[in-house]
Amino acid sequence: MGVRALSRPTFGSTWPLLAGAVVVMTVAATLTAPAASAATVFSADFQDGAISGWSKSGGTWSVSDDGSRVAHQSRTDAENARLFNASTSLTDYTVQARVKPVSLGSNGLVGLLSRAAGATVFYRLALLPGRAELQAVGGGTVTVLGASSRTVSNGTWYTLSLTTNGSTVTGSIDGTQFASGSSSVSAAGRIGLQTQYASASFDDVLVTTGGTAPPTTTPPTPTRTATPTPTSTATATPTPPPTGGPGNATGLVGFATLSGYGRTGTSGGAGGATVTASTYAQLAAAVADDVPRIVRVSGTINGNGDPMLDVGSNKTIIGIGSTATISGFGLDVNGWGPEEVAWGGDLCDPAERDRFTPVQNVIIRNLSFRNSADDSVNVQCYSHHVWIDHNTFHPANDGSVDIKRGSDLATVSYNRYAGTDKSMLLGHSDSNAAQDTGYLRVTYHHNWFDGSNTRHPRVRFGYAHVFANHVSVDDYFIGLGVEGRIYAESNYVAGAKTITEDFGNARLTWTGSNFYDPATITRANDSGKTMEDWLRADGSVAPPPYSYSAGSASASPPAAGAGVSGADIVP
Repeated sequence: MGVRALSRPTFGSTWPLLAGAVVVMTVAATLTAPAASAATVFSADFQDGAISGWSKSGGTWSVSDDGSRVAHQSRTDAENARLFNASTSLTDYTVQARVKPVSLGSNGLVGLLSRAAGATVFYRLALLPGRAELQAVGGGTVTVLGASSRTVSNGTWYTLSLTTNGSTVTGSIDGTQFASGSSSVSAAGRIGLQTQYASASFDDVLVTTGGTAPPTTTPPTPTRTATPTPTSTATATPTPPPTGGPGNATGLVGFATLSGYGRTGTSGGAGGATVTASTYAQLAAAVADDVPRIVRVSGTINGNGDPMLDVGSNKTIIGIGSTATISGFGLDVNGWGPEEVAWGGDLCDPAERDRFTPVQNVIIRNLSFRNSADDSVNVQCYSHHVWIDHNTFHPANDGSVDIKRGSDLATVSYNRYAGTDKSMLLGHSDSNAAQDTGYLRVTYHHNWFDGSNTRHPRVRFGYAHVFANHVSVDDYFIGLGVEGRIYAESNYVAGAKTITEDFGNARLTWTGSNFYDPATITRANDSGKTMEDWLRADGSVAPPPYSYSAGSASASPPAAGAGVSGADIVP
């Protein structure tokens, strides 16, 4: 796994409870809060400028000024952005907060969470365009317990209150109860603040037990006591990372063109500044953040023992001319950086899917890769919308292009694999079904496997569309791994030990548009071998869900690899 050379601005996710987050307030007797007999078990008003007492799950969170200091989530492209706090053992309580949508789009949501038993199990009071909903969320299922049509305006503060009492859940907005329902989704858990495809501010979070639900009257505005001036200057709010524009780069075909995870297509650094890198340090600085940027690589960049470089979102990394080379290291398209390692360990796992922001929207083009100490290109940890195009891969210590650990919607096209060993891996482990099932959809087309050895690709759990590749390999063409699905067409197999190699129960559709000559398949000429030994296909895999033209299998290799005409043009 790569090590990010320059960290993207994020906040830690696991910290001591309530660090620097206690609110100091005076309130009128009629303030929207539980009755006076209630006990306060948690409160936060962010006046110390810190957000480190909260566990972060996606998005870009910071403390900003909005009349007073508030917690702010700034990424409108974040599919699930959440902050969690308070005890996991809380059962019957009321959580209240002031909430202001800042940019709430047509598919957006801003909400307050109660009894959060995990990243995807909780009760939620949600503000949506034109309505409010009281919801029970259990994994991928959302049950609406009650709803009300109402105007939800950007820039307006709303006081949300969510009460749980046994199996009864009650929601109030601005002191008026609007919905109540019964659910057994969660018996206990933390409180949370959430946005989906929206930016928003949150303030005056209060959790109480032992009292009644808030009164159904509009509350007066609370009056704060003076907040002491902190002894040190608060850290400036980081600029939120922009999102690369929607749409597809010129010439892109396949899964990377599809919509998913809040993104439409793959455009890389389109619309961003263009910079040139000719040293490892310059390249590290240019690719580390999430700001849209076109990074042009000049000459040979030597790693000299340096680690793989973690690539941030919204980048086009493209070689200048025909000589741009990455030597001695690789590129890691991987949002699991040092900050995430500090709280989650070396590798991402399914339980952490919504606790960090995966990398998205990356194009890697017109580069020669040599002698990486690990992989030449590694895509992992739920990264998505990645296009790897017109590169030449020479042998690395491990794989040339590995796509794994829940990554999705990628295209690998017009690359040349010159004498590589482990050329392309899709899905890293037979035991990783929980993380990879439903992900790992990748298109491999017009690649030239030029004296390479294995994995063109080897497929576990994912769906690989393999078409119009030119295959001259020493060992096997396609590796049939556990639960893999492959749709192969218009490939020209000039020579191989075997067309398929069995590693599991993968299914394969091998269409009549593929070409091979049994005389050039070593295993086909072994005594006693049947076709099942060198080409096992059951025809059960459906074609992919996008438009494309596979053409016919060509005896001539495609114009693949770095340095071919047009490869250095930004797509």
